[in-house]
Amino acid sequence: TSSTPSATTTTDALPDPSTLVVRPGSIGDVTAGPDKTKAIATGVFDADVEGVEGCTFQLQWKKPYVGLDVLTDEQGTITSLGVTEGGPKTSAGVGVGSTLAEIQAAYPDVSTPAELGFGQAGVIHTLGDDHIGFLFGDTTVASIKPVSKVTFMEVTSGDEPELMRSGC
Repeated sequence: TSSTPSATTTTDALPDPSTLVVRPGSIGDVTAGPDKTKAIATGVFDADVEGVEGCTFQLQWKKPYVGLDVLTDEQGTITSLGVTEGGPKTSAGVGVGSTLAEIQAAYPDVSTPAELGFGQAGVIHTLGDDHIGFLFGDTTVASIKPVSKVTFMEVTSGDEPELMRSGC
């Protein structure tokens, strides 16, 4: 008797978004700085994705990664990674929904609240040339409190996060 080999399909399972760790300059295995080819090789991005209003995104996180975004420059180099909801947290357990007091406890060297984003309050944790910025939604520097909650996190390398997203 002979056996017929069965066809197998190899699919690389994507890491669960809740297992991705946010660090200064990176989310999971993805760092700010690599070019488009290296970013695609991570397996977590789609390339040249048609968006709304005629926008085309050079990179976009694959579907399971709801609440994550990526900004690139004109050459496709990752300049910033963002988290707008759920999932990824820092190794200290800080994420979207955490309070200013929790961030300050986890990162005693975090910056004092400053105007970031669109006039909103934010703080930045820096390690070498890498950063995590935490934005507190509609909270201003004058109104931020220890119980104010993070609505957006942004990681960068080199330049500090601007904590802004708009348009394409």
